[in-house]
Amino acid sequence: MDRRHFLQMMLAAPLIVSIPLNAAFAASADAEPQAALLRASELLTGRRGLDPAITARLWQLLVDKDASFPAQLTRLIGNLAALKTEDREAIVGHLDDEDVKTALTIISPWYLGYTGNPSTTKAVDDAHFVTFLSALMYEPTSDHTIRPTYARAGGDYWVEVPKGVTAPAMPENIREWGDKSPQAAPTIREPEEPWLLMVQGKARTLAEAQDMIAHKKTA
Repeated sequence: MDRRHFLQMMLAAPLIVSIPLNAAFAASADAEPQAALLRASELLTGRRGLDPAITARLWQLLVDKDASFPAQLTRLIGNLAALKTEDREAIVGHLDDEDVKTALTIISPWYLGYTGNPSTTKAVDDAHFVTFLSALMYEPTSDHTIRPTYARAGGDYWVEVPKGVTAPAMPENIREWGDKSPQAAPTIREPEEPWLLMVQGKARTLAEAQDMIAHKKTA
């Protein structure tokens, strides 16, 4: 899916904001930079009341990543304000590739909760945290699923046996074990060298990491 088609999908989603796009963007053109980003974010995501504190964090991250972002934002707002249509699909069709890229740069962190591209194979990447609880990607299924890592029934909900489950016999003092569990590891093992090479991005596969280690030993 290309950027333009993805942006069309985002702007075609059900909207909460009822203010006409053109009038709202015209009002944003002369706003302070962070206020303009907030207004653009609300209009592009179709939401009112986005958190100004999150907007401030997002603004700083986007500017730190690309010093030309303020100019890109001004350009996007100006071009949107100049359009004479309220058809969001047509609006995307009138934007050039640079404006589409800027719009997605603004929208993506609000949905994903981070900027940049997180990597599972490198120790360091360019991803930066923006928000977790307010990430918009969780909204469509919020009535059925919880945000990852959050306990559905509050802290320590797991100590009670779920309804309908027959638990096996457990030691009487199991709830007091904590970090003193008989099965707890006494120390944290040093990472194995092949795994470390893959995490550091020096090797893509286990076989490649093992070859690197073997070559180092024979060098």
